[in-house]
Amino acid sequence: MGSSQPESQIDSSNLDGVSNPQIGLEYPPVDEEKAIAALRQLHLKVHQVSPGPGLRGEHPKAIAGVWATFRIADDIPAQYRIGLFSEPRTFRALIRFSNGRSFDDRVANVRGMAIKVFTAHDENAPALNQDFLLIDHPIFFARNVQHTLEFLIASSSGTPSAQLAETTHPKLKGFNSIATQSPLKMSYWSTTPYQLGTGAVKYFAYPSAKQDQPQPDLVLSNSENSLREAMTEQLTRQKIGVNFDFAINPQTDASSMPVEDPTIEWTSDPVRLATISIYPQRFDSEAQMQFVENTDWSPWNFLPEHRPLGGINRARRWIYSDSKELRHKTNGVTPTVPTGRESF
Repeated sequence: MGSSQPESQIDSSNLDGVSNPQIGLEYPPVDEEKAIAALRQLHLKVHQVSPGPGLRGEHPKAIAGVWATFRIADDIPAQYRIGLFSEPRTFRALIRFSNGRSFDDRVANVRGMAIKVFTAHDENAPALNQDFLLIDHPIFFARNVQHTLEFLIASSSGTPSAQLAETTHPKLKGFNSIATQSPLKMSYWSTTPYQLGTGAVKYFAYPSAKQDQPQPDLVLSNSENSLREAMTEQLTRQKIGVNFDFAINPQTDASSMPVEDPTIEWTSDPVRLATISIYPQRFDSEAQMQFVENTDWSPWNFLPEHRPLGGINRARRWIYSDSKELRHKTNGVTPTVPTGRESF
């Protein structure tokens, strides 16, 4: 889907040399393509060893894959009624909660909330999916592709993340944390920007106010699968759903809120665009878990109005594709595009 969409406006100059950057524009650094090529090569090499070729290169552990509805708000300001958000509608969605690296939920980690919105209402129409990939931290730890490559070179050579956080990658501080609550109570951010009309936005999702809570208040167990167990207790045993507000921080100043540096948090006034409702369900059947593992999420599964922006996203286009091809080839899986009409 992504490769067939029109390109966003790109200024080929380096952002450091731009005196007056513009809202919604990209500014790829010089030699970024070389850095992406080197990153792809090293990432595949590391992927073969950790987490392994049959797993996702990033966020290999699925905490849970759950069905939800994605309901577009009816009070969106006119300038943001674009693409998926153009009119009030309700879509089906599939959400994968995950760990960024460790398979043990008790270990400090970054956690993900990958949302796939199924936008085709007609069952005879081709499947069109809009993905939103979020993590439980508001910023990314690397400024650009070269900075990410430097991290991977150092970490794959045995340099501890704690040392990198004190030297070359200070935004690693706090990037990983030990979970103290269910994934259904966490907030999540895209960290990287996306096109919305002629502007740029970052997405985030947070638990809605005033909703039913499990009783008694859930305390995580001392188990390597404690996060999945907490979700099972709420959604399956107690049959209590959860709502998330889905919102944006619009880019209002291109200098203080740069497209090309996701280590800088955007703090503009948030605008709520949708409500995500994860309803009570069982999600641990073998068929559903396998379906989730064979399904792909990527920033480059997008509708034309929501193109990924910035260098980290430009690299992810290829990193995610490489990982998908390796995983499916290793597992003997023929990729299919999910429709949202699957049942298990």
